[in-house]
Amino acid sequence: MKFYIKPSHFAKKSSFTVRDDSKNRLFKVKGKFLFGLRSLRISDMNNQCLYITRRRFKPATFKYYTIENEQGEIVARIRRTYGFLRPKFTLMIDDKTLEIKGSLYQHNFSVADDFNTLASMSKKVFPTGDAFEIEVQTEKHPLLHLFMMITVDQFLHERKKLGQ
Repeated sequence: MKFYIKPSHFAKKSSFTVRDDSKNRLFKVKGKFLFGLRSLRISDMNNQCLYITRRRFKPATFKYYTIENEQGEIVARIRRTYGFLRPKFTLMIDDKTLEIKGSLYQHNFSVADDFNTLASMSKKVFPTGDAFEIEVQTEKHPLLHLFMMITVDQFLHERKKLGQ
């Protein structure tokens, strides 16, 4: 499944729409920012919340985020740390650690488990303008993987939203 988001929506706004390849509106994403990403919510076009990312803190060591489903159950975790000159992320779904491959700042990266690529993001050029293409290649939890890719990309835009 392929999903599309206009780049200006990622960088400048706290809410935007996810579309399919026929430009149909599928999901709405809305974020709250206070000293970085505080929460991010994806909902269907009827405003039914599907997943929400929440910022959590471990004592004095690092920030981490949980992704909760509509019942409030934690279904995934994202831990952000900083490696040499760039951020690093540890993603966990169903007690499996996933790996991010590619260039985060070029918006050309993928998430993979031990054997397969589960989702990928890339910037595409179309006659009507640029768009981020997110391709979800897994049958298990496709919306969760889409939302995880959006969440990771929003981390990268935190400084732009804060005006730094």
